[in-house]
Amino acid sequence: MNGCEGNYQQALLLLLLMPKVPSNKLNKEMTDKFFDEFPALKSIPPAKTVVEFILEDNFKDEIYNDTSDMSRWNKLTQLKQNMLDYYTHNVCESNQGGQFHEFHTKFYQMSLQLKRLRLVIQPEFHVIKNVHPVSKIPYLSVRGFWLDDNDKKVKVFTKSLGREDSYVDGKNDREMLMDASKQIQEMSFAKYQELYS
Repeated sequence: MNGCEGNYQQALLLLLLMPKVPSNKLNKEMTDKFFDEFPALKSIPPAKTVVEFILEDNFKDEIYNDTSDMSRWNKLTQLKQNMLDYYTHNVCESNQGGQFHEFHTKFYQMSLQLKRLRLVIQPEFHVIKNVHPVSKIPYLSVRGFWLDDNDKKVKVFTKSLGREDSYVDGKNDREMLMDASKQIQEMSFAKYQELYS
């Protein structure tokens, strides 16, 4: 371990143990703590941006209250720690023998993995209404997004949610939206596991 690396795993795990705390605020406090430990990096704008990107998820507050699958949060914590270690090691040391291209490629891949995991934890999706051509009965389905290898959002996941009239508020039903989010979350987590396990 070099002099520039810090261990933020315990602080990151605090996010899991204290879901009622305004976690985005805690993320910002972790960023400040990092720069208290490494003040020279704060004056380097790209380093400040990278550390904020790693530590500050910017999830909606209710996302932190969902502890139904702790493995996703554990993976997020470990990935953030690995990225901080990798980044500070390569920024703080001369990295003799290392190539900038290799560093950039690996960091890009880690960043894409982090963005994908955040998309698993807080899925993005659209609910659409389709009308059966013969029966004319409206059905709802959810389409979820994923990040392709070029870091572009693409619609990858689709799941039928059933007849629109089975939901009190149709396409805007709160329970249906929660179910849609859960369906996309499960499919995107399976995709994440397939790529990174």
